[in-house]
Amino acid sequence: FTSTKKDQPENEPLTINRPSIYLHSWLRRAASKLTIAYDGSRLKEGVFVYLRSVQIKDIPMQCYLGKDNNVGAEGYGLDKTLLDGEELKYYKGSLPTAYDHEYNGPRITRGKPYYGSHHEDSVAVYFYENMQGEGKDKRQDADGKDGLDAPGMPGDPGYKFKYGMPYGTYVEVDAYYVSINSERIGNGSIKYRFMLGQDIYKNYNAKRNCHYKLTLRFKNFANDVDWHIEYEEPEPGVITPEPYFISYLYNHSMMYPIKVNTGGREIEYIKAEITDNRWAPYNASGLIYYSQMDKGNANQWNGFLSLHKTVDLVIRKTTTSVNVDSNKEHYEKAPERGERTYTDMSVGEHTTTGSDSTYTYRVEQHPTEANTYNIFIPMYTRAKQLIKETAYTGNNPYVAYHRKAEVKITTKLKGLEKPFENMVTIYQVRRIVNPKGIYRSSGKSEPFHVVLKRLPKENATKFETFVSEGPWKAYVVRHCNSDGSPVRGINLDKGNGMSECIKDTVYGKNGSEIDFNVNFNGTCDANTSRYAIIRVEYHNYTCYHLIFVRQGDSPDDLIAGGTRWHAKNMRTKTEEAESPLDEGSLFGRGNWTYPIDALNNKNPKEYWVNVVPEDFKKSYPEDGFFTIAGSGEKKKWSDITRNEDFTEPKTGWKVASASDYQALFDSDDIKQGYGVLYGDGAKETADDLNDVYGYDYTTSKIRGMRGCFVYNEQTGKNLFFPIGASGYGHRKDSRGELAENQYKGILRYASSRNTYFKPTDVSAAYPNGVNDCPLFYDIYMRPGAIYWYDKTGENKVNGTTENNVGWDFNYFTFDFYPMGSWGTSGGKDACFVRCVEK
Repeated sequence: FTSTKKDQPENEPLTINRPSIYLHSWLRRAASKLTIAYDGSRLKEGVFVYLRSVQIKDIPMQCYLGKDNNVGAEGYGLDKTLLDGEELKYYKGSLPTAYDHEYNGPRITRGKPYYGSHHEDSVAVYFYENMQGEGKDKRQDADGKDGLDAPGMPGDPGYKFKYGMPYGTYVEVDAYYVSINSERIGNGSIKYRFMLGQDIYKNYNAKRNCHYKLTLRFKNFANDVDWHIEYEEPEPGVITPEPYFISYLYNHSMMYPIKVNTGGREIEYIKAEITDNRWAPYNASGLIYYSQMDKGNANQWNGFLSLHKTVDLVIRKTTTSVNVDSNKEHYEKAPERGERTYTDMSVGEHTTTGSDSTYTYRVEQHPTEANTYNIFIPMYTRAKQLIKETAYTGNNPYVAYHRKAEVKITTKLKGLEKPFENMVTIYQVRRIVNPKGIYRSSGKSEPFHVVLKRLPKENATKFETFVSEGPWKAYVVRHCNSDGSPVRGINLDKGNGMSECIKDTVYGKNGSEIDFNVNFNGTCDANTSRYAIIRVEYHNYTCYHLIFVRQGDSPDDLIAGGTRWHAKNMRTKTEEAESPLDEGSLFGRGNWTYPIDALNNKNPKEYWVNVVPEDFKKSYPEDGFFTIAGSGEKKKWSDITRNEDFTEPKTGWKVASASDYQALFDSDDIKQGYGVLYGDGAKETADDLNDVYGYDYTTSKIRGMRGCFVYNEQTGKNLFFPIGASGYGHRKDSRGELAENQYKGILRYASSRNTYFKPTDVSAAYPNGVNDCPLFYDIYMRPGAIYWYDKTGENKVNGTTENNVGWDFNYFTFDFYPMGSWGTSGGKDACFVRCVEK
């Protein structure tokens, strides 16, 4: 209290000697508050800290007014009971059991290092004053020498509980720690404790009326020596990080790390067994796919994962019909794809019985941890086609969903009867299609801002960015000019995220978005083209995505000395589309006269999602007339008749033939990638579904186009085949289908399915209907395109020669295959046309 002064010493008495006097008083809160923030900027790559909760503990039950509250001190007259204070839970719902990309709370990584703040309105916990004075240094390593001063768990020798301050107040952060960094693999619950005070060293006074701002700064492998850490790994023991990721593409691989603390024993063997191996989308609604055949721990031969290298990229059927067991024989024959045993545990690279000498696993002795070894075993995605007729594939066809497998790792140590068993989850990441390619005409050189994006669910209307589960990098792996010379047409630079560019390679941090810029090195001559392939490695470098770059559209050969392909589809007999993105027109077979303009070929809903069979009835013009490209005249479907052959459109041009496509199919250097191409005017990755897929020659040029990139993996040359803004590069002559669809030329890729494939739709090829090929369940709505040949031609596939009329690009199943007359209603359909130099 004061009478005339704002401040008065506590030991100076105040005399009240008048009948009336004004007293001034100030109230000091007996409590303080604590805010906590987290900083992971100095974490190692591949380290994740999943925050579960923070709680203030051992706080006084009562507090003096007017003097220090020193619980436990001599003469302390209040209740000495200490309480656990408020707990702030960071997760939602019940305690999580899985710690991965779907965790519903904050996760600290080097790429997303910060969480929490110390603003006045930040979430805080409160406690009464607790004055405990000076004590021992509370850091775990006060002198910085020879390890920690107070290591271990309760009960361990040398463990120091609260540093000899039994009445002190402390903060406890509960988290889950995961490291996929091979330098120190680990996972498990972890606790961080800090004794409150006026400094981080020896003071234990938690004063009243203060705002304590505490930041937990994680270092390296989530250590911070200013805090006491409780984390323990078993000895002996086996640690297997999970989840782990593998590419969405067929015939790819990754090395899975296993950490073994032998406790001084020898490793007798490690055995890996695939117990669950799904063909189906993970965590998807049963309305999205045929879930009846998505069976746990069964039919592993139809899944995506293998423990042995994929040698045969196409598995052929051996019977006239197929069923759920058709792939079993190949999967189980030596070497068994679902099992592998590793017995040589000497340091170095080794192979296993029945495996090629190049398909090795690796054993390393840990450089700093005694009796500890890291063993890296390879895992692979399977063949491109696991029997074409079943549709099973090593590719993940789903843009919005992972696929999941589980592998049991059994580790046997000599001298221990019971082996260690660890179940690990392997996700095949969802396919990345946005972006897949960048095009600039010869006179354009504007940069493009790449941000990898994916759909959050099947029927979403916006793509979303995602973060890499581990570090990532992007670099140019191929580049060349039309003549094959190694001309560098692009360079890379960092984007807006947590990345840096070193010698034209962009490196991104763990937990950051995959974000970088592609810069073109000027323009090029109109009679040439420049090419590049960018490789993006993400999720701790276990998955990769290719982005194809082309500048210029002059005709060029993909195979040295072979066919010189045009870069654009045909719009009319004598006119090509305006850009490689432009789908051009749909032509009746051999019919140059009435090309169906691309603007006719739009889906009948604003967003083509939640598609049902009835939606296709509206894909035909209401008045029954199609606009003809070039002339603008109107024609009925019945006017667009079939001819046998395409005549030569212009001098020196011809429609690509069966042999032209066959050469691409047969070449070991030619591969395919499927996704979205952006062209002139597009500056960055789009997110709205219509902007990503919906390019046409009248709309804003920021839009992209889906299609197939056919590329030479040795040179980097690439050629884009669009499938159309609708996703359907095919109008089907619907005679023989529902009466109301007669003669209407439905805009639909599927040739034989106009509704869901059912179990009752049995045939000689599919005796159990869709149960024999569940990926074909909704093939009626899946995207793709057909390109006409110049005339009926022979293709030789799997040793059999057949006559075909066009080439099939199945965007959903990644198929690249000849198309027979049966798939085009006997040649009555309308398809795209691409020309080559004669």
